[in-house]
Amino acid sequence: MAFELTPEIIDQIIFGMENQEHEFVVDLESGHVMKREDSDSAGEYEPIPRWRSVDGFNLMERFVVDLRNPIVREELRAILASGKGVFRGFKDVLKQHPEVERLWFRFKEREMRREVFEWYNTLRERWGLDRIPLDLETETDNLILADFTFERDALSAEEVREYAHDAREEALEYLSGDSERELMERLEQVSDTSEFHTIAASTPGGERIAAVCAAVHRDGSQPVAAVNVLYVEPEFRGLGLARELLSRIFAVLDEDGVPVVHIELPGKAGALSSLLQAWDGEEISRRYRINIERWTERSYFED
Repeated sequence: MAFELTPEIIDQIIFGMENQEHEFVVDLESGHVMKREDSDSAGEYEPIPRWRSVDGFNLMERFVVDLRNPIVREELRAILASGKGVFRGFKDVLKQHPEVERLWFRFKEREMRREVFEWYNTLRERWGLDRIPLDLETETDNLILADFTFERDALSAEEVREYAHDAREEALEYLSGDSERELMERLEQVSDTSEFHTIAASTPGGERIAAVCAAVHRDGSQPVAAVNVLYVEPEFRGLGLARELLSRIFAVLDEDGVPVVHIELPGKAGALSSLLQAWDGEEISRRYRINIERWTERSYFED
């Protein structure tokens, strides 16, 4: 009386879980999923995992918490906090951001599959069988990135400087004074240097939405590169584009015989530090901005 949990049966169970109009059961011998009213007394059945509206709401909350795209995350948070038309509003926001919508569908499928596997393993324990491992796919980032095209050395110095300008505007929220001048000097090098490599990312419609630029310096005994610009349009963040751009530009530098690349992460870009550390990046500097007024107030109360 132990049916095999096939991908087809999993899909049937998830469909039944989301159907709020009927109660579904599974035939423990065949694995066939049906409405309870269609079952007969001759067979042995088990209710499929319970899935209520509150479970769907909790799933949306978990997705929003983990979503790295700041713009869409705030839009979805506002919908969840509104208390009215939450499910419809959530879907409407995602339709405006197809890349994030695909992330949601993958997240939802993975989490509901997890529920099915846990339910099935409970049955197996009842039958005296060993639990089976979760068979959850993890290629979400690759599927999302497949929607974009990447072009090597397709940007002019002027186009790179436009991205540099956008990056500068965001960085200036965190940098000032000498820090601002140092940043401008680094970005000015984009058009002045005679050798640099770029990778640009575009949507299926041809809209460029991200870029990375690395300037190569050959003054010493060996070439050294510095990432001058790494920028992703805000509405496309959290999809793995920054990681992909860095991976591709590092591969280009390797082809060019460049053994070392430097990259500084101003402001919120510091979130990439964990990625660079995972790539055995060596931290050689760290910049802090101190608000003297707040420091003075704190020192006064501490004294």
